[in-house]
Amino acid sequence: MTTAARMSTVDWTDGLGLARVLHGGAPVVALRRDRAAKARLALVDSDIFDDLPELLEAAGGDLAAIEAGAVIDAPDDLLLSPVGRPGKVICIGQNYLAHVREGGRDAGPAHPDLFPKWHTSLAAPFAELALPPESDQIDYESELAVVIGARARRITIDDAESVVFGYTAANDVSVRDFQFHTQGRIAGKAWDGLTPLGPVVVPAAGLGGARPDLALTGTLDGEVLQDDRTSRLIFGIPELLTYITTVMTLEPGDVILTGTPSGVGFVREPKVLLRDGSEFEVRIEGIGALRNRFVAEKAE
Repeated sequence: MTTAARMSTVDWTDGLGLARVLHGGAPVVALRRDRAAKARLALVDSDIFDDLPELLEAAGGDLAAIEAGAVIDAPDDLLLSPVGRPGKVICIGQNYLAHVREGGRDAGPAHPDLFPKWHTSLAAPFAELALPPESDQIDYESELAVVIGARARRITIDDAESVVFGYTAANDVSVRDFQFHTQGRIAGKAWDGLTPLGPVVVPAAGLGGARPDLALTGTLDGEVLQDDRTSRLIFGIPELLTYITTVMTLEPGDVILTGTPSGVGFVREPKVLLRDGSEFEVRIEGIGALRNRFVAEKAE
């Protein structure tokens, strides 16, 4: 954490959010809109930050505590995952009914289906991502991700609004054969560098609060393969937060991937999987899009 000057108030309209930008060889949290080439440093009490959890902790999750600093370059290729080292990355499976049914089941789970990732899983929103040589069954999953703004344990449904800071887009890239090695699925879900996040974390207040109704699409090489709305989650964000905080404490900067809609490639006939040269985009209304090209990684 260092100190900066030239602060001004923040206009959070038109999809402004928090990004992490490579600036002077190091990451900084900045205020940026989707597809903008410039951003402004995000400050709290004149301090700049290299990651979102520390900024949210300093701000107490309060938008009014965040101010705008100096203008910096922020083209797509300098963006990093907006959260670099979250304390937790919690993922939700089977959370859209159409996705449950395309997998051969009639009804969703009785309780939220939780599984973890770690910070090493995360990737930048426009990075070129390596397809691991150990598998030829790499699938895409477009998702809304929640970023937590305040420490929470055993909250009620009515508390959810005060816990959520904002939302971003995610691609829960899945290594399907490894996923089904065991019932736990972690081996196929927590692969290093295969979960792009971003491009920005947009405050929840401008996106419908704790129950956003946002268009969510996933596009492979120009073809829309996933198309749904975040309001169709089986377990909405308040229900997820109530359940998760019964089990564990959520902290500022923690990330929750809320599940993917129908249209994943593994259940299609024939299967549609990510190959060398594939480009996949996740776009969410009000947030913007992340877009990654996948290339074959050579075995060492």
